[in-house]
Amino acid sequence: MTRSTLINIRNFTLVLLAQVLVFSRIHLFGYATACIYLIFILKLPRHTSLNALLLWGFTAGIVVDMFCNTPGMNAAAATAMAFARNMFLATFTHKGLPDDFIPGAKSIKWGGYLVYSLMCILLFFTILFLLELFTAGHILPLLISIAGSTLLTMLFVIVTECFSFSK
Repeated sequence: MTRSTLINIRNFTLVLLAQVLVFSRIHLFGYATACIYLIFILKLPRHTSLNALLLWGFTAGIVVDMFCNTPGMNAAAATAMAFARNMFLATFTHKGLPDDFIPGAKSIKWGGYLVYSLMCILLFFTILFLLELFTAGHILPLLISIAGSTLLTMLFVIVTECFSFSK
């Protein structure tokens, strides 16, 4: 195994432990839940193949599903986000960047990174909460849950990026 693969496995394990032990138990006002494990998918290098992205996304989602008793919902939403990630990332990167760069505020600047993250996270929560409710009859709670969870997760993305930006 390469060094980058071992680092990815370590980061994957740490972020999933934090998610299932701490963040999955926090529900602000009954609507907003932070899914910090999405940061792992957002920060994978650009050259990561689509198959690897789908595998990382599905594995992360299914692990969260096993611990949170949400049968397949996180797996489906995280896999969809992983599938769309490269399309969103291509919108904010230019051709001069190396293929092995890691998306972040340093590499694609704050504005691009925040919009890229917001698009991915918004897609994830839209799919997750549509699968959870499985109806459009409760549109207001659905929109509040999507907006609240997206904003809360984005807060953790920004905090994480600030700490990694200072290195």
